[in-house]
Amino acid sequence: MKLFSWFTPNTMTGQMIVVLSLSLTLLLTVFGIQEILKQQTVIETAESNENLDRIRSLLPVVETLGTNQIAEVLTLISTCHKGHTLTQEAYNGLHKTSSETVHLGNSLSKQLNLNNEHVIVNHVSLSQSDFSYNKCKKSDMHFPFVGLVISIKLPSGQWLNSEIHPHEWHTQYILSWIIWSAIAFFFIGGIAIFFISHLNKPLENLNNATTKFAQGLIISKVKEIGPPDIRRIIRSFNAMQQQVTAEIDKRTKTIASISHDIRTPLTALRIKAELIDDSQCRESLISSIEKMEKITASALEFLKGENRTEAMRVVDLSALLESECLDFLEQGHQVSYIGEHNILQQCRPDALARAVRNLTENAVKYAGGAVVNLSTDTHFVAIVIEDRGPGIPQDKIDFVMEPFTRLSKAREGNKGGFGLGLAIAKAIAEGHNTHLYLQANKETGLIASIQLRRNN
Repeated sequence: MKLFSWFTPNTMTGQMIVVLSLSLTLLLTVFGIQEILKQQTVIETAESNENLDRIRSLLPVVETLGTNQIAEVLTLISTCHKGHTLTQEAYNGLHKTSSETVHLGNSLSKQLNLNNEHVIVNHVSLSQSDFSYNKCKKSDMHFPFVGLVISIKLPSGQWLNSEIHPHEWHTQYILSWIIWSAIAFFFIGGIAIFFISHLNKPLENLNNATTKFAQGLIISKVKEIGPPDIRRIIRSFNAMQQQVTAEIDKRTKTIASISHDIRTPLTALRIKAELIDDSQCRESLISSIEKMEKITASALEFLKGENRTEAMRVVDLSALLESECLDFLEQGHQVSYIGEHNILQQCRPDALARAVRNLTENAVKYAGGAVVNLSTDTHFVAIVIEDRGPGIPQDKIDFVMEPFTRLSKAREGNKGGFGLGLAIAKAIAEGHNTHLYLQANKETGLIASIQLRRNN
């Protein structure tokens, strides 16, 4: 299958094949048009320089030879397409002279420096027994046909006759020429494609490494091969992988350290708050401390959502979703699972469970419940969470999926949210090389969905 994938138009090799094929087609078309334009009538052939030069070179020879010698020479030089004969009179079987042939005869006599009476041209019906047509193959010409015979009177009184016949299209020769041209073209093209594929190998390696890095931040050092400009790109990519992962590790460790280190002073503050006599002040202070703890925990959870280092593995996705729904049911929430069962899918299960949990929590928080559905088709596995809450305006969908953003800060704060639930779900979806989709659910409510590409 990999071999055939090279020939698809979305690859460099495939595009090269398309270019070569179009080039061959264009080349054959141009040659074909040229051949058509080069086709001459018998009159044009008679007036051509090639025919005039042939007659000019022949006349001085035959004028110095005897009759028998002339006949031998004409027999020797005559071919299927250039026949000559010697007769005592102008060629027998001439049709009635036309104005066209008279004009041609006058033109030829002038160019050959002969008297008009010494050049006779006429249309003649020719068969395979005439001139040297017996040297032709059966497929060369279809007899009989009407051609021209140019008769020139020699000083001896004899007449030198030269035939001019219409040039036919010989299909077998044209087809043979096309076949051999195509073979030669594709032989050269095949060599070119081989070397292009070889040069394309570094780009293919770079593409594979880029895909791995984008999907899971998996560092794949690409071997620096190919032309200098490609090697520079690969070198920059390898350095970028190291820098990005190092920066992400640094940021994660920083937040984790802050989360860990802040627990001690927060715990001390909580203990001191418990000792305050004023109950209103004590409750307010404890609430603020709890909010700080939740903010820290949410930030850390967001970073975990962006983290793509969890290994991909095949799990029973339906069982994973049912387990999440059961947890909500045990807490007294109206959450139901209506999807398919025994669906095996490759994913990052812990991250995906976190995304489903966040989306379901949002539905419970603002709609009082949710319906979780799992469906499959030929190419995708779709996880869908539906609710009947107030929904999200269409123009605010992109906005609410950004970190620390809320439609109503007062309402969100009362419900304990910090604007990270959808951002975490979005990051996890992107970590599976897909997207989080939000859309209105009929009259009211929201539909959140994640579509995973099915296992090969």
